[in-house]
Amino acid sequence: MSLPALIAIILGVSLTAYALFAGADFGAGILDLLAGNRDAARNAIAATIGPVWEANHVWLIFSITILFSAFPAAFAALGTALLAPLTIALLAIVVRSVALGLRVSPAATPRAGATLSRLFGAASLIAPFMFGAVAGALAAVSSSPPHLGAPAVSHVPWTGAFALTTGALAVALCAQLAASFVALSMVRSGQQRLAERFRVRGLQTGACVCLLSLAAPAVAATAAPAVWHKLIGPALPLVIIGLCAGAMSLLASWRRRYPLARGASLLTGVAVLWGWFVSQAPHLIGHRLTIHSTAATHAALGAIAIAAGAVLLLVLPAMYLLFAVFARPELEITK
Repeated sequence: MSLPALIAIILGVSLTAYALFAGADFGAGILDLLAGNRDAARNAIAATIGPVWEANHVWLIFSITILFSAFPAAFAALGTALLAPLTIALLAIVVRSVALGLRVSPAATPRAGATLSRLFGAASLIAPFMFGAVAGALAAVSSSPPHLGAPAVSHVPWTGAFALTTGALAVALCAQLAASFVALSMVRSGQQRLAERFRVRGLQTGACVCLLSLAAPAVAATAAPAVWHKLIGPALPLVIIGLCAGAMSLLASWRRRYPLARGASLLTGVAVLWGWFVSQAPHLIGHRLTIHSTAATHAALGAIAIAAGAVLLLVLPAMYLLFAVFARPELEITK
């Protein structure tokens, strides 16, 4: 295996970790937006994500660092072609962090708390939608055959039909992940009534994930034919795994098998992400900017691989310990 391919795999693992765990945090904000005036549901969401939610952004920082260091030309092209959606996503991350922090402040009035809750929920929806739209746009522009005389990076259609569909799929998947996490947390804390409420949310969002997982290839068949051929070609096993895992998550939620529902939801997310990676490979952005054509020097890639391995050896145990410590928090939720 070449060094660029190895580092690309490490980048994929880092993005997967961010998509799953930060995705569950984004989904918690979406569920918070849907909670209305139910303070018990909001308290349950805050108790579940509160101790660990900011820590998950370490995977985004790690991913950006690898992309910038190992594939600088692709990083520059991404920053130029997708400045608008990535800036919107970044602002949404900042807004949701500030809103949640201020909402729990003792100085926050009920009216201010309601406004902050809406900001937290709306920003939590916007961020994964933008990330999903970017992923769909990159798949569409990278899978299309190059045209003679065309620039290395053509227009990236992040407002196209396929990109918007993948954005909606990302939102639904985040909400399903959050529902499975919160429902399991409530069961472990003895809050059966709240667990039932989030089980229903898991069924609703899981159904949306399954429908959008079927809709995305259908839209690709007309709006992004090159992506469609990748989905029914090299990425087909992952598409099948994702659909089966989504169905399993729905069945597990229906039968109140909360750990299985959470595991199946995570597997769905992994299948969706790696299906995108397979359909994208070996391109990073556009048809000409690949992991090999944009790679840094061999010496730099070797140093990056060693550094990335050291970071993973340090971060993974720390993240595991963090989640293990706060996996079963003592909750005091007012019903």
